[in-house]
Amino acid sequence: MEPEVILTEKIDSKLKVFLDHNDASENSKEIQNVFNTDGSKFIPFRLIKHAFDKHQSTGLTGETKEYLNEWLEGSELHIPAYETPERNQELEARIQCLKAEQANRDYKAMVRSVDKEQEMEIKNIGAEVKALNTHIWTFINFVITVVGAFAFGYKATEYTFSGGNAFVAQMVTGLIFATIVFFADLYFMVKQIS
Repeated sequence: MEPEVILTEKIDSKLKVFLDHNDASENSKEIQNVFNTDGSKFIPFRLIKHAFDKHQSTGLTGETKEYLNEWLEGSELHIPAYETPERNQELEARIQCLKAEQANRDYKAMVRSVDKEQEMEIKNIGAEVKALNTHIWTFINFVITVVGAFAFGYKATEYTFSGGNAFVAQMVTGLIFATIVFFADLYFMVKQIS
């Protein structure tokens, strides 16, 4: 759309002078049509520029030099209200499809991090079970070793000493062997952990 200016009295009088000395061109006819239209308050800028140029070239100004800004003094540029065009239905359907795809990608990105955390938890559970299994077997081995040392000391004393009062000697010898093996195993377990 071409720029228009608001028709003021000054522009009106200058254009009427131009029409009195006009040249029957297309632009002159358009200016005449603007005046013939009742209630027209706007005129295209190109028509004013054409009238101004003809006014200058024919010498209608006389001795004083005129400028275009003097003609436009008090007038304003008319900017018509923007009319939004109707959206294409096919374009609107495509936009909705793209929005849905983007929302789906965003959702998958959010869920992806949650799934990784769940996988890591499952892997961690496996490692924890494995570590617990190792600790249980270490404890079972520790108990069997101490009980075996006690049994060895108890039975070794039984075979070595014969007599009725050998029970106390068997218990003491079994406890001494069990205590020695207990502290030895404890030492090696602490050394292995650290």
